[in-house]
Amino acid sequence: MQQQQTFNPKDYPIVVAIDFGTTFSGCAYAYAQDDKEVIDITSWPKQNIQYPKTPTLNLYKKDDPENKLVAWGWRAKMETLKPTARHHTLLYQYKLHLDENQQSGPLDVNITVLEAISHYLDAFHEYVVGEIMRGFAKNFQRDHFRYCLTVPAMWSDRAKNVMRQAAVKAKLIKESDHPDRLMLISEPEAAALYCERKCDQFDLGNGDRFMICDAGGGTVDLIVFEIAVTSAGRRLSEVTKGHGASCGSVFLDRHMRRLLEQKFGHHAANFPANIIPNLVDTFADVIKPQFDGLEDQFLQLPANRCFDDLEDPEAVGIDDGYLVLTAAELKENVFEPVVKDVLSLIQEQLTQAKDCSAIFLVGGFGSSNYLYSRVKAQFSNQVPLISIPPRPELAVVRGAVCVGLNPRVVTSRIARRCYGISSDQPFEKGKDPLAKRKFEVNGVWCIDRFSPYVRKGQKLNVDECISREFSFTKYSEAPEDYNIALYAADTDGDPPRYTTDAGVSKLADIPIPCPHAPSARLGSMVKVKVNMNFGLNEIQAEAVVGDKVYSTTLQFDAVDTY
Repeated sequence: MQQQQTFNPKDYPIVVAIDFGTTFSGCAYAYAQDDKEVIDITSWPKQNIQYPKTPTLNLYKKDDPENKLVAWGWRAKMETLKPTARHHTLLYQYKLHLDENQQSGPLDVNITVLEAISHYLDAFHEYVVGEIMRGFAKNFQRDHFRYCLTVPAMWSDRAKNVMRQAAVKAKLIKESDHPDRLMLISEPEAAALYCERKCDQFDLGNGDRFMICDAGGGTVDLIVFEIAVTSAGRRLSEVTKGHGASCGSVFLDRHMRRLLEQKFGHHAANFPANIIPNLVDTFADVIKPQFDGLEDQFLQLPANRCFDDLEDPEAVGIDDGYLVLTAAELKENVFEPVVKDVLSLIQEQLTQAKDCSAIFLVGGFGSSNYLYSRVKAQFSNQVPLISIPPRPELAVVRGAVCVGLNPRVVTSRIARRCYGISSDQPFEKGKDPLAKRKFEVNGVWCIDRFSPYVRKGQKLNVDECISREFSFTKYSEAPEDYNIALYAADTDGDPPRYTTDAGVSKLADIPIPCPHAPSARLGSMVKVKVNMNFGLNEIQAEAVVGDKVYSTTLQFDAVDTY
């Protein structure tokens, strides 16, 4: 497509950040001229507990062929408690489907993950806009908003693009808007900017390195940053390429469910359908946040006759209407399998960074007392400061507003993959296979060669643009359009030789209308410069042919596989 006009942030004086999470989602915003005050949305429809976020839940009617969203957030949760719940399907934790390392089956509703996210974002956004407009921003229109949407750093480029497409489908921005009106921001980077504002009180200065461990509901993301104190203020650069895994607090809930099913044995199969899910919810709301690994816990059982059928309630641990869960069994069966994964991720980052002055635990799971005590026990001899900043569950969404207000605080990032384009290059006899040989009027060429731009692990400055020059050769009298194909590979060390090698995936195409003049002779060439911009969390690519510029916002292939 043709390059769009230059983006002017002043056209959008309100910065809105959305933290779309596996279990809960939140929102914060700021007026760009008053960048000191970040305002949280703390009141949500049908909210029943004091928590500044709303559940990431979609409710659909079972017999609706159009699969329209019936309810979302707290309202969706409440609907599942009514007798009519059997007529509905509740979608939850579907963000995990975008982690390509997870084995995820189809959703319980006949829609794609992209559609599920867009349904939720549409309803969420409508509510948020109403809240903002009722407040100090009532003199503004929604056309004055720009958006920061947070994504796990561990996600693939394709998964990030699903979020961008879902945001457009949910009408946060229009297809015709400049892509920069919606910034995708990595969750740990957003949290780093939130923590950076606390650096003075923690006595962190020039040259110090700190790790963000963003432990949320579904994912745990980690990156180490180095502080540089400049005349323009503190700046951050990535030291490690970041790493993460799906080992957030929902996996504690899954282990808890398994433990309960083991305790109740074959009786669990005859329990009313909502008994064990409700017990897991109580565990998540009451026990999980404050569990310290030392004290036994008491889970209140609902008044239900199903518990009367147990042969030996005491052996199960039932005492006076409570299920007694010992600290030892909770540690062994519920917490340790997940916490060990987090400790392993932290160790991996420390090995990469070599030197680290602080670890900040953020996110909902980051506020866990047990996780904090385990991190402190294992790493306090290596890292002087291990801390949970104030309101850790809001660190990502508040930090995302800070990134939107000042996206240049992070000055460099580490490439997570190897990037390049497909090109024809001179055929090397004995090295290139004959199947890739192509004869043309101007020589013998090898097709499908991978022309690298960036290696995995390479340090890239913000706003860094890498250019390569190629040429289009006229082989036919008929007008011929061209296509520049962008590829990525998870290859450590040397880049792949061919775009068809294992581990190489196609990212996007830049279509180029025929650049040759009708009168040009066969074999004549037109130069094309292909630029890749790696500065922010999405890659922007453009092809320059003469005075024409063609760009792409990386519309990835096969998005509907999610």
